[in-house]
Amino acid sequence: MNHPEPQPTTIVVITDAYPYCEHPESVLVKPGLDALASRFGRIIVMPRHRISSVRDEHLRPGIEICDDLADATGHDGRLPVWSALASADMAYWLTHGTDNRHALSHSIQAVAAGQWFTRWLRRHPDLTSQNTIFYTFRLSPLTSGLALASRKLHLRIVTRAHTDDLRRGNRQLRLFTARHCKAIFTTSDQTADVIRRRLSGDRHVHIETRRFGCVDRRDSAPSPHIIHNQLTFLTVGPITEEKRFSQMAEYIDALATARETPIKWIVVGDGPCYDDLKATLGRLTPNKWLTTELLGAVSNDDVHALYATGSIDWTLLLADDGIGCPVALCESMMYGVPVIANDVGGLSEMVDDDCGILLAANPEKEEFIRGIMPYIDSQLRYSRMRLGAREKWASDFDATLLREELADDMSKLVT
Repeated sequence: MNHPEPQPTTIVVITDAYPYCEHPESVLVKPGLDALASRFGRIIVMPRHRISSVRDEHLRPGIEICDDLADATGHDGRLPVWSALASADMAYWLTHGTDNRHALSHSIQAVAAGQWFTRWLRRHPDLTSQNTIFYTFRLSPLTSGLALASRKLHLRIVTRAHTDDLRRGNRQLRLFTARHCKAIFTTSDQTADVIRRRLSGDRHVHIETRRFGCVDRRDSAPSPHIIHNQLTFLTVGPITEEKRFSQMAEYIDALATARETPIKWIVVGDGPCYDDLKATLGRLTPNKWLTTELLGAVSNDDVHALYATGSIDWTLLLADDGIGCPVALCESMMYGVPVIANDVGGLSEMVDDDCGILLAANPEKEEFIRGIMPYIDSQLRYSRMRLGAREKWASDFDATLLREELADDMSKLVT
């Protein structure tokens, strides 16, 4: 008796715009694909947006790019909702948790996504609950749509989650989604605790910490650092209110004035508070000891090129609570560049006395200046911290090891 050939285990990776968008998704997604390829027989990357042509020239051969979802969404990345509005699901969620416009929008898009995934899977009968897992990067309406479709199709869903995923949207639908996920992975223990509390400690929700980290881009170990006549700080990330860019500008300005040392602050990123940052810098000038360079949004390769010059002395990040373990700080430590951060979110899980300076959650300027002065004055102390930063990356944030662990975990969810 002939038995049908078993279908290869498949993982469908749902992204925002990768592989069409270079950054930041290339930093988050691509290393994971390399690890998943050794655990799954088939990888399907399904972006929500299709932007021009594929940007990732190094995409692993054999990975399928499915543009069906991108073809179904509009320019704003939203699915058509007319059939969703008339559905029984929509009638239910209209009376469960839709107490504001964000919750209503979340519910409508989730129901539309649930309908779309149901239709799509019916056209792909080879993708079954026995051989396929769906992987998303946020507790988004698309993830909720998968959960809604799972009631009949019994999908295996794994998602990343961040604290800001829970700030808006339909809380009841978020909890429903979490219950239908095989696992929820966060970037820090603190984030896991916050999400667990906000999901009411539901015992049916499985939450674990799985950090992103970064891959090694160095050809050799860090060389001894020479203290330059100019101190150079680097901050990488979206320029938002939560990242306290104006506060960082004021603190670096105060350090330059107090120390009477030439200081350069390089900012990489763009965002809604870009003009506010420029206005703050305008108020601080003229300061003959401080120069700033706003590079805007650049590629991740350009960020690595900055570190590779050896001119970056410190990476600085002050943020509000809720932040996880940013990849930007992992990259800094990988190059042996110490980190200055405040004690919020997952930052305390990244920064210690060996690899950087951890300030109070709401530090004063004086604390920032006192914290860094001993390392400006001592080449030996600073050099030891550079070695400590590299060692911290190797022990906790090496993406090659982290992604292998995550891929192994996910492969075990497919029978």
